[in-house]
Amino acid sequence: MSSKLAKLGLAAVLAYGLFDGVTYTTFFVLAFLGYEKSTGKNPAANLQALLGIVILMWTGNNVTRPFRVAGAAALAPLIDRGLKRIQSYFKFPSLVYAFALVASIVASASGTVVGLLILSRWGK
Repeated sequence: MSSKLAKLGLAAVLAYGLFDGVTYTTFFVLAFLGYEKSTGKNPAANLQALLGIVILMWTGNNVTRPFRVAGAAALAPLIDRGLKRIQSYFKFPSLVYAFALVASIVASASGTVVGLLILSRWGK
């Protein structure tokens, strides 16, 4: 599926990455908080529990793959226009730079959310 999406262009790949970033982050947060609520234990203090959360997150994310691919294909034209605007605004020599900028921002935001969740529970 990912290779089919890649043929749709850089914007489709970025759209899929955006969906991935949002769904992986959301599933991680939900699984983390669900584990914490159901067991009363801190998953950040238990590596085995944290690994179980990652597996649960991955499983949940695989269920949504067809929807993410379809959404990415539908969103690709909008993302393409956005990338071209970013390229024009920053005067980037190619669209790849705009892609890298947006992908970095999304990855940083997702990593920050997950990191802050884990760190907020670290000493508890």
